[in-house]
Amino acid sequence: MTWKCPICGYENSDDALFCMQCGAKKPENVKTEPPAVQQEANQQPPISAQPSAEPQAQQVQAQEQSSQPVVVTEQSNQQLTSEGQSSVQTSVKQPIEQSVQQTSQTPSQSVSVGSATQQTLQTPAGKYYLIFIATPVSALNKTKLPLEFDVFESISIGRSPENVIVIPDPEISRRHAIISLEGGKLYIEDLNSTNGTYLYDGKLFQPVKGKQELAPGSIIKLGSNTMLKIVIE
Repeated sequence: MTWKCPICGYENSDDALFCMQCGAKKPENVKTEPPAVQQEANQQPPISAQPSAEPQAQQVQAQEQSSQPVVVTEQSNQQLTSEGQSSVQTSVKQPIEQSVQQTSQTPSQSVSVGSATQQTLQTPAGKYYLIFIATPVSALNKTKLPLEFDVFESISIGRSPENVIVIPDPEISRRHAIISLEGGKLYIEDLNSTNGTYLYDGKLFQPVKGKQELAPGSIIKLGSNTMLKIVIE
């Protein structure tokens, strides 16, 4: 048998006069209780009941926590929905803006391509030359002279040293004719020369009136004795 200390509640053996825990004196009218082993055996169910209370509390807490994410999930869903809509709007807006920019750039590109094509068509494939077929100046016979349009806007021909091409033929005027390149095409114009400028049409030499186009292979006669041929290389 045991007795319970009224001070600290410690279970002491029946023959103990003082509490083994706090040293309090055993009361005279104390009730003896069954051995500690039996009491602990009787008290084991309540002890085992305590852990069951904690899982219940944890379960209640878990349920409360599980109920809270519902609100968070709805908010997150709304946030995700708004973010998704904004991302979709952004992803849709960017291709549209890019397509608009590409569309706005396309005309300028086509214009530049068109101008480049026009320049390609206008620019001759090679360089123009004058070949002396016949002239009283023997040093110039069979001579090939380049027409330097990258240096001169137009090339004047005459007897005077002020011309680009000087031919010391007495039948050629001081400023006899002028050759120009316009829009990729070659032209010759007589400068009111005394003995005239002529183009061979395959049968006869025809006088040049105004500005006339020259083609590769055209034969020009200046005055009566000097003949030139246009070639391109």
